[in-house]
Amino acid sequence: MAHKNLPSQRMTAFRTPRNTAYNGQPIPTVEGFLQARTALQERGGKPVEKRADKAPVQDYRGVYTLTEQVLRRLIPPLCHSPDMHCWYKENPMPPEELRTRYLAFVDEVLAGFTVQDYTATGSSLPTPEKIATIHKKGSGLDNYFVDSFLQYIGQKDLAKKDIHMINIKKAADMRFPQEWYPMARQFKRTWHLHVGPTNSGKTYNALKRLEEAADGIYAGPLRLLAHEIFERMNSKGIPCNLVTGDDMRIVSETAAISSSTVEMVDLNREVEVAVLDEIQMIGDEDRGWAWTQALLGVRAKEVHMCGEERTVDLIKSLAANVGDECIVHNYKRLGPLEVMKESLGGDLTKIQKGDCVVTFSRKSIFAMKKEIEKVTGLRCAVIYGSLPPETRSLQARYFNDPESGYDVLVASDAVGMGLNLSIKRMIFETTIKWNGSEYEPISVPHIKQIAGRAGRYKVAVSKHNIQADETIAPLPAAPSVGLVTTLDEVDYKSLKYAMSVTPKPIATAGILPNSSQIEEFASLYPPDKELSFTLKTMDEAMHTRKLFHICRVETQIKTAKLLEGITGLRILEKLQFCMAPIGRNVTVQEAVRKMAECVGYNKDGSLLEIPNLDLEVLDIDNPKTMPVLQRLESLHKTILVWLWLSWRFPATFAPRETAQELKTICEEKIDIALSNVRFERGKKPRYERITLGASMDAEEIGRNTDVEGPLSDLGDEGGFEETVLPHLNNNLVDSGRLRRVAAAN
Repeated sequence: MAHKNLPSQRMTAFRTPRNTAYNGQPIPTVEGFLQARTALQERGGKPVEKRADKAPVQDYRGVYTLTEQVLRRLIPPLCHSPDMHCWYKENPMPPEELRTRYLAFVDEVLAGFTVQDYTATGSSLPTPEKIATIHKKGSGLDNYFVDSFLQYIGQKDLAKKDIHMINIKKAADMRFPQEWYPMARQFKRTWHLHVGPTNSGKTYNALKRLEEAADGIYAGPLRLLAHEIFERMNSKGIPCNLVTGDDMRIVSETAAISSSTVEMVDLNREVEVAVLDEIQMIGDEDRGWAWTQALLGVRAKEVHMCGEERTVDLIKSLAANVGDECIVHNYKRLGPLEVMKESLGGDLTKIQKGDCVVTFSRKSIFAMKKEIEKVTGLRCAVIYGSLPPETRSLQARYFNDPESGYDVLVASDAVGMGLNLSIKRMIFETTIKWNGSEYEPISVPHIKQIAGRAGRYKVAVSKHNIQADETIAPLPAAPSVGLVTTLDEVDYKSLKYAMSVTPKPIATAGILPNSSQIEEFASLYPPDKELSFTLKTMDEAMHTRKLFHICRVETQIKTAKLLEGITGLRILEKLQFCMAPIGRNVTVQEAVRKMAECVGYNKDGSLLEIPNLDLEVLDIDNPKTMPVLQRLESLHKTILVWLWLSWRFPATFAPRETAQELKTICEEKIDIALSNVRFERGKKPRYERITLGASMDAEEIGRNTDVEGPLSDLGDEGGFEETVLPHLNNNLVDSGRLRRVAAAN
């Protein structure tokens, strides 16, 4: 009798991808996946260290020795020797003063070799990089040092080009981000760092302190989390307002507590307690700036941070940097988390009620859902990053509710954060994922974060459709054991390795310039220079201290390019669009271009007037195919961006009520589609079945329907929250202003 559950018969039905890249973008292939998996196995399951974006600091010891020799040779008054240059003979300065000034010049030049960020001073002193370049060109260091010294003592006019470069260095100086928030530096703050693994009670304790405070702020990484805390606080009788990029809900004008995404923290408001969730995100290369901004700038007497233990050294250093006290609270997991002795061996009949199967593309999610339901008879809920937060929350409720009829969860790494899930066992379908340009192993912290969701205790669904967890509910006396394994044996070694090692500490906090700094930098160039040029040039010129890193702005540069040719947009308005949660979906980008034209050309920006908006998809009564689901998700993202912009440009994008109604209808259609979509897989030999999501065609890559990357450890939600460019306008998150705008609409 044929065993249809055997791994050799669990095959994909994807078309063979074309070999050419779509619009120059790399395409995930089976061959690439095979190579990545083989390399991972050869390393014993150990992921590859991330490559640094910028070249490491050069070793200038040889240049230092040469510089010292030349500078010492030129010390006055030895230049009276016929073998020496007499460059100072016509200088009116007394010889002794000239010598004193020169020795000071020598000391400052040599100091540049021991201070990493010396070039950020904006002075005209020779830098190690410049000295090395001139020496390499053979231009002669003697004359270069003579000219530099004369500039140093103010007796040689600087060329316009030199002045321009000095101004660029000053404008790109990001060494002291703590000085960007003078109001927060005016009073003493106490930092409480709550660290521990998932399901350890750290967030529960931080939020208990927020409940007790006279006033306070919660800031989380996802809209989903902000909504959850907003609903939880109000359900407990604690008035709480909500502020996210695309939504604002004022429960009470006198509400002392507010819940927001971390990008939207109100730095103008003084409160007793601020809770910053998932503080390890401060080290993220895309969104880390938002946590740094909130941590350094929030005006709270107590700042409570919740996150992983690998943040401790960095947070202590930041606290010492600003003179605040830092208290660390350590937590242990409430229930044990164990790696099973073996994988499931590819046998889907071993899937049980309460399991969560994690895979990394939309197609693989639906293929796995289809086959699990076919083989086991269990019903599957699905969660992935492209789903609206409201839909993800609904799917989580289906899975958590024992009376709903849903038994198993099939999800992407979006389950790693922001959802309260009663998972008994976490099963990795693969430990390799496509990051937007290549296959790479999942990082150790990311595996641990996903795996840690297993073993969370079962909860009942309240009348408010909210599940209790460590954040609000009383902690359980006897939590269940969480189990982790892989679907196939080939991935088991990688999981075993990741669960056995301690992740490296987070070394730096992310930062980005604010709008005034970008405007200052842009003023150094002709006014007709595009914003994309300004952002790219500034990104190349920015420098900071060892404690910080500059976050990536590639996405914002691409958005700025999208806006080129719209003549009516001012730089601040362009920056607003660069902050919008656009993502990489081409359909959404085209709609945003039309929205920007409405602002630039003073046109009606009501949602129904946006050209080519795919509202016809809402007329489909019973959506049941993947293309229709993709259209619904694109429309939902477009509506979210429109709502986000409506708070920034209320005169252009109105009325908001129409968009909210269409958003609700779209979410209902998406929920129906999730129940209907089926994805069949063909039968291929075992060696060709690499992963359910390994193959996809180039057109779909271009639309970014399966792949949301490049991704951070946040999950496949990527950075699709408030995205980038901090503090565009301090009034943007002022609650009073937002209330006035809401009343006007």
